[in-house]
Amino acid sequence: MKRKTLFLSVVFLLSALSLSACLPAWVSMDQLPWLKEGQVLFKDDFSDLTTGWGNVNNIYELKGYSENAYVISVKNADSRSWSVPGLRFKDVQVSVDAKRISGEQDTNFGLICRYQDPNNYYSYLISSDGYYALIRISEGEEVLLGMEQFVYSDVIAQGDGLNKISISCIGDQLSLTVNGKTLHSVRDDSFCAGDVGLIVETREAGAASVLFSNFSVTKQ
Repeated sequence: MKRKTLFLSVVFLLSALSLSACLPAWVSMDQLPWLKEGQVLFKDDFSDLTTGWGNVNNIYELKGYSENAYVISVKNADSRSWSVPGLRFKDVQVSVDAKRISGEQDTNFGLICRYQDPNNYYSYLISSDGYYALIRISEGEEVLLGMEQFVYSDVIAQGDGLNKISISCIGDQLSLTVNGKTLHSVRDDSFCAGDVGLIVETREAGAASVLFSNFSVTKQ
């Protein structure tokens, strides 16, 4: 689905600015004054191959559009791959349907919020063996937020089940919801705005793929 034309001028502006620091609120797409709470800002069924997501195929990862979905494959052990569409938001809810299609059940996958660069962002992860976590990557260092380790929940569809993952980044409040149930909420003010995206992480076995569909960003 094509991006809404009313946002084009903002997208062009963002491409000329660094996202490495918290820019003024008006730079974020959701802060445009005529937008209302609950309005869908960006929606992608991945049928349009020009909506900004990366297409990569190398010895480390494969990621790209795939029949009205987006696939991320991580080839090596203890590695991660992500993709962002090149937008900027402040206070939003991000949702996606996600399904592991290959690899071990401890493969982690989910959503990214307030992405600054490869070393600075929040990630919201679940795994096909039923675990979840909220993580901050800051200057390349990984920190679990509000928990000491990944936490188990039977709300998460295991095996090859489909999971509806939603995250909220509103002010300093960060929340993870899976299949309609909020699993975790925590406060952190490290990043105030940034891009959104998709992420997959492998553990010892490596070689895992996850299929994403029905991606959306809603103003909060």
